Amino acid sequence: MILHRKCPICHSESLRGYAIDTIRKGPHISRVQCNACKLVFANPMADEAELASYYTDYYEKDHYEAMSYKALMLEHFARIKTISPETIKREARYLDGLAGGMKFLDVGCGLGLGLAYANRLGCELYATEFDQGALDFVSEHFEVNTFRGDVWSAAFPDDFFDFVHISHVIEHVLDPRAYVKEMRRIVKPGGLIAIGTPDISSNLYRFHRWAKLVRMNVPDVIDGLEHTFIFPKAVLKSLCEEEGLVVVDHFTHSLGEKLGNLIRYDMPLGKKVNRLVQNFFQVNQWIVCKK
Repeated sequence: MILHRKCPICHSESLRGYAIDTIRKGPHISRVQCNACKLVFANPMADEAELASYYTDYYEKDHYEAMSYKALMLEHFARIKTISPETIKREARYLDGLAGGMKFLDVGCGLGLGLAYANRLGCELYATEFDQGALDFVSEHFEVNTFRGDVWSAAFPDDFFDFVHISHVIEHVLDPRAYVKEMRRIVKPGGLIAIGTPDISSNLYRFHRWAKLVRMNVPDVIDGLEHTFIFPKAVLKSLCEEEGLVVVDHFTHSLGEKLGNLIRYDMPLGKKVNRLVQNFFQVNQWIVCKK
């Protein structure tokens, strides 16, 4: 485990307890908040070996298994093959700058939703991922250059990619600043980096926390226990700008869960209700930056 005495982003020593969850399974149980920049992060934090063990066969575990996530992704793949580039840009605003022929890197590609969009647009596909099962899955469906491991271990050349996509990955890593630095190195001048992640400044997170405090309860962890860093919008924007990127778009959005999918998920009713509630709040954010 890693114990942080300072904020990993702004290096302030002014930290306070934020949330704790000892019931659910996950690599972390407690969170602190930096009083200076308001970043929320796991502390103590699981180390690299612990996280590597946790993420083995990640998409076969817990809520992903309950959602039949691979079958759901195959439905997305089939649908994306039939839609126009204009439709893609409407439903995936963060891909507005993506065009056919571009070199597209999906960092932590998961089961390949980003790759499906880029493939439909006629891009040259690259992907990194820790879970070998996920890489095998995407390789079955796309012509993609894959690498198992961290993005910097892939040792891509400088100024190589036109577009770097990283969706719900940066909240899982041990050093988000290093990820931003590496993505900036490997994207071309004028190229784009799109980062999707939860938004801890969402009203839903605020309401949940205050509801607990009013009842004199210690707030629990409302999002995934595997998350190491949960960014307020302002902190993520500052991090990107500090690393020399220009923000061209930054927006929040809801979970976007479909009622039909919720009904068929093999999960307790309480979890289904929680996911339904997230449809009414802007719980996630995308930031698109240019080098």
